[in-house]
Amino acid sequence: MVWKVLKWCSVPFLVIGLLWLVGLFVYQPISLLLLLPLAALCYVWRKKCSVICLLWVGVFVGILFYLCLPGPRPKAWQTPWAEAPQCSVEGDVLRIRKVRDFHYRSETDYDVAYRDETYNLNELAGVDFAECHWDGMTAVCHTMLSFNFADGRHLVVSAETRLPEGESQNAIGGIYKRYGILYVFGTEADLFRLRTNHRHEDLSIYPLRIRPQGARKLLLHYVRLAEEAEAGQIPYNTATGNCSTGLVSAFRELVPDMPRKYDLLPLHNGSFTHLLYRAGGLQTRPGESEEQLRQRCYLGYDLSPDNRDAYSAAIRAKINR
Repeated sequence: MVWKVLKWCSVPFLVIGLLWLVGLFVYQPISLLLLLPLAALCYVWRKKCSVICLLWVGVFVGILFYLCLPGPRPKAWQTPWAEAPQCSVEGDVLRIRKVRDFHYRSETDYDVAYRDETYNLNELAGVDFAECHWDGMTAVCHTMLSFNFADGRHLVVSAETRLPEGESQNAIGGIYKRYGILYVFGTEADLFRLRTNHRHEDLSIYPLRIRPQGARKLLLHYVRLAEEAEAGQIPYNTATGNCSTGLVSAFRELVPDMPRKYDLLPLHNGSFTHLLYRAGGLQTRPGESEEQLRQRCYLGYDLSPDNRDAYSAAIRAKINR
């Protein structure tokens, strides 16, 4: 009796598992090779197992197959993600090859440009947290960090979906190892300006309340993530390996006793700013409410439209008004 109750209680989870399995067949067509052995297995066990048990076997076989799938290795990546940064650290000096600095005329019309930069980690002056919303969504956003140096330079780190040539991004497809993940190191005139001036997305940047040593630790954490992603061909995952996964692991390194429930933040990363505000992790003015902070740190559109070199100054002039 108990077994029957448990079996029927598992049905809603089985339905979810079967829907996931259908997605696997659609987004990873090679998995269709499983159909023949699964059919043979069902035929052999048809008199020994119930239909529910056989379906569960199919789901578990699909999961094992998915876990064995390697990350994507296409012939070519799309141009914005074609080049991975190359970082090296020697004492207090961080050297990065392939800092992205595209020059945009529109979202799809741009000049490809990369720079080689050297940063003195002792000159880290602060970190800004950036969140970008689109299509009116508030629960989900794209998150980035901008590291500010005493010499006036700003280094943005953005974990992005690395799309193969011919692919278009799809949230469901992102669950099935179709895309890579790339930690882009770039300029604000590229990664921020693309979003405000050409995509007209809702971008806000919030100065973090963080000590120089913490800022250094945060940046080096992202350097390690970038190296691991490139060396291991780590796939993007909409739920478990997206733009905010690195943020959670980075903040956990800074605050080891951070509650485990925050590991779920990448699923609803639109709440990052709220949590940072509540935890005192953002620089605020005396008595400034969260809503006032949001209004002050919202960038708007077409900042410094005719002079990309003045873009970062235009951002800070707006936020510090």
